[in-house]
Amino acid sequence: MHRSTWARPLLAAGVAVAALTVTTTGAAQAAPRLSAQALAQAAATYEQKLAVAVKFGRGDDFALPELADRDFVVAIWNLVKDDADQAEVRLAAEAAFSAEPDSIDQACLQFIVTGVYEAFDRDLAREKREADEKRASDVARSAAAASIDVVADAALLNGSDADFVRLIWERVADDVKWPKVKAAARAARDGSDSDRTAFIAAGMAAAARQDVDDRIAADEAKTEAEKAAARAREAKKAAANRIGLTVTEELLNLPDRDFVTVVWNFATDGTEVQAAAIIAARSLDPAVWKAFIDTGIHDAKNADIRIALEREEAEDRRLVQAIVDRAVASSQRGLAAAARAALAGDAATVAYFLRVGQYQVGQDVTQFALTTTRLGMLTADGTAYVKEGGLDAPWVKQYTNVKQLVLTSNRIGVLTNAGVALVKLGGLSAGWTQQHTGVKQLVMSADRIGVVRTDNIAWVKQGALNAGWVKQYDTAVTQLALSGTRIGILRPDLVALVKDGTTASTNWSVQQGAVKQLVLSGTRIGVLRTDNVAYVKEGALNASWVTEHSAVRQLTLAGTRIGVVHTDGIVRVKEGGLSALWTQVRTNSYTMALETNRIAVIANDGVGYVNSGTVASEFTTFKMAANPS
Repeated sequence: MHRSTWARPLLAAGVAVAALTVTTTGAAQAAPRLSAQALAQAAATYEQKLAVAVKFGRGDDFALPELADRDFVVAIWNLVKDDADQAEVRLAAEAAFSAEPDSIDQACLQFIVTGVYEAFDRDLAREKREADEKRASDVARSAAAASIDVVADAALLNGSDADFVRLIWERVADDVKWPKVKAAARAARDGSDSDRTAFIAAGMAAAARQDVDDRIAADEAKTEAEKAAARAREAKKAAANRIGLTVTEELLNLPDRDFVTVVWNFATDGTEVQAAAIIAARSLDPAVWKAFIDTGIHDAKNADIRIALEREEAEDRRLVQAIVDRAVASSQRGLAAAARAALAGDAATVAYFLRVGQYQVGQDVTQFALTTTRLGMLTADGTAYVKEGGLDAPWVKQYTNVKQLVLTSNRIGVLTNAGVALVKLGGLSAGWTQQHTGVKQLVMSADRIGVVRTDNIAWVKQGALNAGWVKQYDTAVTQLALSGTRIGILRPDLVALVKDGTTASTNWSVQQGAVKQLVLSGTRIGVLRTDNVAYVKEGALNASWVTEHSAVRQLTLAGTRIGVVHTDGIVRVKEGGLSALWTQVRTNSYTMALETNRIAVIANDGVGYVNSGTVASEFTTFKMAANPS
């Protein structure tokens, strides 16, 4: 994925516009359209998965198409993850198998039926684009080198712009024939990337023409007529070199108009060089022919470079915007943010992101889980990590294919994408105990474990990991909450209920209606209503509610702390009584976790931030780490 880093800096050296035009290769396989029937599928068919397997040379692996959709996507990802030529397929697979829990099945189906083919075609188009740009670079560098009678070798063609300029400077450093080329090469070598680009595109050839003119002018053995003839010959040579036209004695000896006609026939159709040559050739004025050879062809070539780069930048921006759109659709916050940042930059920034940067964006942080001594992190690829101690303690990988991570002081729980709930007790490397299958939510508090199954029935157990389950409510439950001896549920009709006592108790107390989130912590109960207003009560189940804040997206409770994420992305936390003052701790965020001594926030770009200590303590950044251990 890094082999294309040379492309954009060298592209600006300039070639014919036709060589810079990006087209989808004819060999690319068109992605099949996803029909309404396919959209309604619960899963991909054996035949659909077999077709993908065949495309990647695994048609003889008959077990591969038998895998469940997500496992199949992961298998394809494993095939291509280390192949730079399949970077788009890798990204598309990651986006599919790390989609939001409620859309992951559809995302994996979409990848299998259409997404993998579209990504494959993008990889082919990228490879063709890189090959076109390498050819363009070779032509531009060859033309620049020819201006000092050097045939460009592999060293000159294959390195960076800086390498090319340095090598040219070394070749002319002790050559008295090329003082202006030497000075221009030194300035480009010590200058910026754009200086080196300009040197290759036109500066070296212009300096070489000046050196030649100076040598001709200083030649006392020549008459003025001979000097004029020498200048005319060198002008034709420079003109031919500039457009990659092979220099021969026959070419250099042509009359000016015939030379212009040769350029006309050689130039790529539709280019400024061709247009200028046609105008000059049609003229009957010798001064027009000479002006074209001396300067006009160079001006036209520079115009072709400018036009080509403008088209290239427009295409780059279109492709990066497409990355933004795909990233937003698949909830890849970090990739979307990085692509938007690239679009805000200049042409070089956009091009670098397209060719390199997008493949260096790691996985988003999608969830934090906190205790007073442990920090858990879930990344978008479904990998759960936990560290114990300070925020700088090492991460320990816990499980993969995870969609929810839960911590208590001595327990770690994970809910897999397959709906399996597992819990371990003790150290970070303890063994796992399977708790339940067909689970959509896992909750833990002290020695209690709760699950909401896919049939929307809530169950809670207390004690050992192998304790028996107790059904909590006879009808559907959309959310379960636990804290101490309290159990809370949210029904599909948005009514929140809480009970206090044993797991077998049926003494439910209705708390509020129109609730979309229920939170418990100690003797505090919090609700976030559908009007985005957050309320908290403290004490008995029938205590009075206190309005905490409006325009709230998420409500969190921990001890005497209350945290809210607002709909505008501002995160506020208060500590103390229910009427304590709020402290703004972050902006541009979409979710948070709270503990009595820690605050964890995930920003809109998928970057995680955690502090430890007071509410106002400095945050540590945990940035999109696919493998933070």
